[in-house]
Amino acid sequence: MVQLGSFRSRANADRLARQASTNGFKASVSQGSSGARLYRVRVGPVSERDAANALAARMQAAGLSGAVVPE
Repeated sequence: MVQLGSFRSRANADRLARQASTNGFKASVSQGSSGARLYRVRVGPVSERDAANALAARMQAAGLSGAVVPE
């Protein structure tokens, strides 16, 4: 998975997910399970770390920055 961001506001997370989708990436928003209510925006899944790194590079070329995270 590539995580684009983490937000306290669901609206902000949804906005970033729409932006990623507009650029052709399959984005999803999920609520974190830690103490604070955070909404994570992720793209994927991908089966291998190399594929996640390649996905992150394609996203960066489209103007979106993200970090590879374990599922």
